[in-house]
Amino acid sequence: MDTNLTLSAQILTLAPNLQHSETINGLLVVKNVSAKTYLKITTAQWRILRLFGEPRSVPAVLAQALDERLCLPLNEFFELILKAVREHILLEPGVEIEPVQAFNWRPGVRPKTVARPLAAIFLAGLVLMLVYRPALPLSPKDLGAGLLLLSVTLTFSAFLTACLVRGAGGEIYRPRWQWLRLPPYFEIDTSDSVMLSTLDQQAVAMARPAVISAAVGLAAWLQPEWCVPGLIGLAVSLRPILGGRFAALVRLGRKGSLSDSDHAYIFPPNNRPQTRWHLLRRSLRHPDTWALISYGVAWTLAVVYMGAHVTKMPFWLLSQWETESVRLAAAIFSSLLALGAGYALWEFFHFARERARARRHTYRLWKTRWFTAKKMVLLEGNRLKAVTESPLFRTLQPPERQQLARLMHTSRYGAWSALPTHGPVPTQVSLIVSGTVGLYRKLPSGRSSRVQVLSEGDVIGLHDLADPKQPSYVVRSLTPVTLLTLDRSQVEAIAIPRIARTVLTDTILKLPFLRRISLCQNWHFQAIERFAHLSSITDYTSGSVIFPENEFNENFFIIFEQDATVTRNGRRLAVIHAGDFFGEIGLLQNSASNAQVSAKQDMRCLSISRVEFLRFVTHNHTVALELERVSSKRLGRPIFPLKKGNFRST
Repeated sequence: MDTNLTLSAQILTLAPNLQHSETINGLLVVKNVSAKTYLKITTAQWRILRLFGEPRSVPAVLAQALDERLCLPLNEFFELILKAVREHILLEPGVEIEPVQAFNWRPGVRPKTVARPLAAIFLAGLVLMLVYRPALPLSPKDLGAGLLLLSVTLTFSAFLTACLVRGAGGEIYRPRWQWLRLPPYFEIDTSDSVMLSTLDQQAVAMARPAVISAAVGLAAWLQPEWCVPGLIGLAVSLRPILGGRFAALVRLGRKGSLSDSDHAYIFPPNNRPQTRWHLLRRSLRHPDTWALISYGVAWTLAVVYMGAHVTKMPFWLLSQWETESVRLAAAIFSSLLALGAGYALWEFFHFARERARARRHTYRLWKTRWFTAKKMVLLEGNRLKAVTESPLFRTLQPPERQQLARLMHTSRYGAWSALPTHGPVPTQVSLIVSGTVGLYRKLPSGRSSRVQVLSEGDVIGLHDLADPKQPSYVVRSLTPVTLLTLDRSQVEAIAIPRIARTVLTDTILKLPFLRRISLCQNWHFQAIERFAHLSSITDYTSGSVIFPENEFNENFFIIFEQDATVTRNGRRLAVIHAGDFFGEIGLLQNSASNAQVSAKQDMRCLSISRVEFLRFVTHNHTVALELERVSSKRLGRPIFPLKKGNFRST
């Protein structure tokens, strides 16, 4: 499954043959009957999936969810879509799944009828095991008889479980003999029990341990040497982890249980240490987690005690447990502490590895700019590669790119050097190969202010054409720089007539600016290019209102130059600067603004209309996630899902 393709362009629709269970504490199970796949989701997630009733793309559904104020947290939304595609709940139109046929199982027993008798049988078997002590097998004959008893018990319990599932309306799949197991037994796939009610699921989970407990209890009474295989089988059926059905009784019906979108993540941004730590903290805050841990401890102690009970080891007599209880508790606590420490160290390793990977590129770039750029030998092939990778020059045809590469020559400047030939009246045009360059403009006060920083791939010497309203710049290097340079007249003859003015503005002004601001740090380069193309530069005079309070706004803004003031009810809240943005909360929540933004002095903003903004966000999940993160931080609460009172309307 291609994640980017699925979330951006693939057309999906609900599978034709779906069923869903009743809602239990906000969760329901959706089943693709043909494929026999299941997805446990919340009612809010089911509302999202139902938007795929007609064939649609994921961006179209996300846009509708935003417009109707139904949007989930975006990590959850994208995880839900990917899990639904994996489980064949969502399919491409016309795609057929190979059907899984249910077995025509005729006998059925209503679980409600036998739930209490099964519990009584289970307890009676435990009492018999405690009263009549099981014994170790005395001969191979006893061991064989014990294995035969366990085989019959497992077979009967499978038969009873199938009858309970069928009696509650579920389906039975793949009845078969497990000949390679020890002991061999008859097994039936009763995974359809997840579609049943809470009481029915409890009865189904109780069936196997109840039958095994009764069989082992009777064996302890009549023939103790046959009990050991049954005791092992009972311990396995009562296991607290690895899919133990009896342990599911602790979880059934609990409030706040996890849906399939809340764990075992397949959406890459979810599979991070921070997300896993959040899930761990959420679990530790829930009392049922500690109930499961307590059950696991009790199960372990019961297994140890029963082993001592069978082998007649004096150390494990009940009297010894009473005298050694402190040491035993200390051992249990130490084991849990060691387990937690191991988990913490493992997660810290992943976190440190991610941070190291993120910093590796920055370190290599710094090293190249300051220490190794002087050693670069830029032959014609290297120059052609640099021209081809330039966002501006790659819009030219290959012959023009080759002609520019032949004419260019290498020039180098040290840090904090003036570049007069690229300044207010440019006589040369250069492509930056290594290093960073600052563009400065004189303010009315006479002070020079840096308005932009350019780096590898950017072009200097054409800003007067890209920005005719503000054509005068002073250019200085911020690090040692290596440039590919040629005369301005040559560029005007070869390239300028073949490059649209809008492309000049996008690649020379907007793209370098967007690439350096914090909002776009995690965006794909193509997304930044697309945003530069969609946005427009708007000028505002000092004191003018850019973004009125308590009104619906139709634009998203990024401050391009100078500062703006944020006020609410006439009270100043903050001053925001170049690179800061505003307006996204109202557009994402489809709500009125809760503050006013005014120009502090003459300034410029990049703006994009609501329609284009939402289309852009819904087609770029990395952009959507970053906007959600920043907006939630600004609000002091998650921006999604919306709750009553989370937004203003007029």
